[in-house]
Amino acid sequence: MREHNLYRAISAAVLLTLSTQVLAQTQVSTTQYAYDTVGNLTQITDPRGLVTTLTYDALGRRTQVQGPPAAPGGGAPVTVFNYDGQDRVRQVTDPRSLVTAYTVDGLGNTTRQQSPDTGTTSATYDVAGNLTRRTDARGKITRYRYDALNRMTHAVFASGTPIAFTYDGGKHPEPNDIGHLTHISDESGQTRWRFNGFGNVVRKTQSTTANGETKKQVVAYAYGTSGSSTGHVTSMTYPSSSVIGYSYDAGGRIAGLTLTTAKGSTALLSNIQYQPFGKPAGWTWGNGTAYTRSFDLSGRLTQFPLGATTGTGATPNGLSRTVNYDAASRITAYTHADTSGSTGSSTATAANQTFGYDDQDRLISYLPANSSQSYSYDANGNRTGQTVGGASYTQTIDPASNRQTASTGPAATTNSYDAAGNQIGDGATKYSYSDRGRLASVTKNGITTSYLYNGLEQRVVKSGTNVPTGATRYVYDEAGHLIGEYDQSGNAIQETVYLGDTPVATVKNGTAYYIYADQIDTPRVITDTNNLMVWRWDQADPFGAMLPDENPTSLGSFTYNLRFPGQVYDAETGKHYNVNRDYDPVGGRYIQSDPIGLNGGQPSTYAYVGGQPTRYTDPKGLCIGPLAIVCVVLAEKGVEIAALAELGAVIATGTASPVSSAVSFPGRAAQELANDVYLGIRDGKIAYVGISNNVAARACQHGSRFDDVVKLTSSQVTRDQARAIEQTIINHNPQLENQINSIAPSRDWYEPALEWARNWMRDN
Repeated sequence: MREHNLYRAISAAVLLTLSTQVLAQTQVSTTQYAYDTVGNLTQITDPRGLVTTLTYDALGRRTQVQGPPAAPGGGAPVTVFNYDGQDRVRQVTDPRSLVTAYTVDGLGNTTRQQSPDTGTTSATYDVAGNLTRRTDARGKITRYRYDALNRMTHAVFASGTPIAFTYDGGKHPEPNDIGHLTHISDESGQTRWRFNGFGNVVRKTQSTTANGETKKQVVAYAYGTSGSSTGHVTSMTYPSSSVIGYSYDAGGRIAGLTLTTAKGSTALLSNIQYQPFGKPAGWTWGNGTAYTRSFDLSGRLTQFPLGATTGTGATPNGLSRTVNYDAASRITAYTHADTSGSTGSSTATAANQTFGYDDQDRLISYLPANSSQSYSYDANGNRTGQTVGGASYTQTIDPASNRQTASTGPAATTNSYDAAGNQIGDGATKYSYSDRGRLASVTKNGITTSYLYNGLEQRVVKSGTNVPTGATRYVYDEAGHLIGEYDQSGNAIQETVYLGDTPVATVKNGTAYYIYADQIDTPRVITDTNNLMVWRWDQADPFGAMLPDENPTSLGSFTYNLRFPGQVYDAETGKHYNVNRDYDPVGGRYIQSDPIGLNGGQPSTYAYVGGQPTRYTDPKGLCIGPLAIVCVVLAEKGVEIAALAELGAVIATGTASPVSSAVSFPGRAAQELANDVYLGIRDGKIAYVGISNNVAARACQHGSRFDDVVKLTSSQVTRDQARAIEQTIINHNPQLENQINSIAPSRDWYEPALEWARNWMRDN
């Protein structure tokens, strides 16, 4: 049993109490929280008895966080915070004694940032607090312009095509355009959105130019008007003209998916069943094969198939994977059973894997069946050493930053960086960046591959002589999932279908293949409708360096490029494109610093998911989700100058996420984690709830209206997630001064949003 009472002080007179009680099989897991006399959280003791200590000054400002040593007897990592006279963070000293310093103006705007990883960044703001000019350490200036409603209209770079955002339909509005971002033009081309009367996107048209050839690709949505599907997306048409149909159960959850192509219609998933807390527990594939997932009473996925273990068609050759956890919910082992249910067969034991961690929860050992790997880290979480089998390798970290300067292997590199912390070379590959700060091209073995990005920071074009047909075009849904790759002529290479955030099918040449994903929604096995594996990545190392088996049953080569959530494999570099950055699976780190700096929650802005890739993900290349304790602390205190990645929340389209809204609520659009929910306290009571991307500045605007303004969210959420939390608080507190709906009850995503918010408040 796991029990804890979490008390969080929101003012001297207001105390929120959250109690949870979770049964985790027969394992006892207790996390203890200690507080001082004014309600400041001072100590966290995890289920293993490891202690994180938080220290405050006389003004109640958190000044130090000390975590447990990585190993008994070792040094404890310490992060120190310094403040100015207005209680704003002026300096953060990380566990390696590297200092990030901030200059903050009287309105709470960060005007200068000095980072060991990205150098000096400066910024100016208008009277409304909008960022108007940003200069990075390379001296590259980006200027931003806004309309009268403080919506960004332009991002203009030192060179290259500016980004222009048009709202309300611009000069030629159509019905329902008011209140929406309707058009973006950028270096890749243009994107247009059209809406229905309820504010839902009905059509997105993406025009991209590759090698001088412009192609339009359209994603269209249809919505139900009667019965249990009222307001829900009933179909989604992909750029190939393939149509995914959605049916719903009485609770408004997706019950089935169908695929319609030129070859006809077929079921993809049917009889989708859910856990009481909303996660899909299983379904029936279109070929009649049952798919079942098991969860413990903590909601953790404990067993799932990797390929078909029963069913029709050819003899199934899949495995059933069991996930084992320790008291701290870290994955300690994968064990397997074959199609006969045997756990001792050579097929099953060959897939078994064991994981070990240090006391800072970083993966330090990985034991597959016939090999071994180990990893070592510095105090900031940078990898400093690795063994593979009997070979040992060293990774060298710059003493003055978190940049990796060299590695002796497994792939030996000598790395160089520009002033802003972008890796520009590794001895074999040259990386070039635009004035916008994005990876524009790579050159390896004399061959150059180029990339173009849209105004939502999504890579939409890859081109080069090594790219089949000369170019690949990419299209995303409104939740930011990559739904398709297309050749230079716009023909579909492959398209992916999602249930929530889980990829469940890929379509090639009008034929569907089934995707078996793991506990973090990473694709691990793909089968055809005869249950034969055509692709598998289920025995890869935890950081993803091992390439998939693209022909496991001798049916021919099958390419699939999705990797960890938000990542796409690039054959030209071996890296994974991860929306806002590029991930190096061999090094287990990014090759660019986090665009949101310490707001990403890690002392090393190059680190990947705190060194725990079997548990955590980073779908946008910005921030670990869900955040670990140390990451929450850093993210809460970060005051970085906004990059364009953060400003995505301002320019979000407000579009429906048809396949995720019924199961969870990550936000309806391609939004970034850039907002907080705050409470206005008066006379010891909650008087107001609000949303802001700068709570300190908002508190100044409120002036003496409240006795205190306190941030409720410990780490930032998307705009829509913030609206959902705000609406839930309003619904349960009729005394609040703001009773105007943050989300209109008429919205089709109103109930899913509130369900998501209730779960968030329960968990946080």
